[in-house]
Amino acid sequence: MDDKKKKVIERINRIEGQVRGLRTMIMEDKPCFDVLKQVSAVRGALRSLAQVILKEHMQKCIAEIRSSNKDLEEFQQHILKIFSKIYSSE
Repeated sequence: MDDKKKKVIERINRIEGQVRGLRTMIMEDKPCFDVLKQVSAVRGALRSLAQVILKEHMQKCIAEIRSSNKDLEEFQQHILKIFSKIYSSE
């Protein structure tokens, strides 16, 4: 496994831990403010993960476009769709 993929997997593992912690907080009837604070932390971690993955995806796509003369317009539409999915619920 390459280093970039390893770092992404590590992030996912941390997010899983945060979500398990959130479940525990709810099961233990922790105060609403504390639970919501943890939800916010999980959302931030997921957003950050999405940015890392998107950056890597864009770099690969740009390299592919340069080497094969693929359509830049198609790439732009593809990236806009991804951004829309990531940020549509905010």
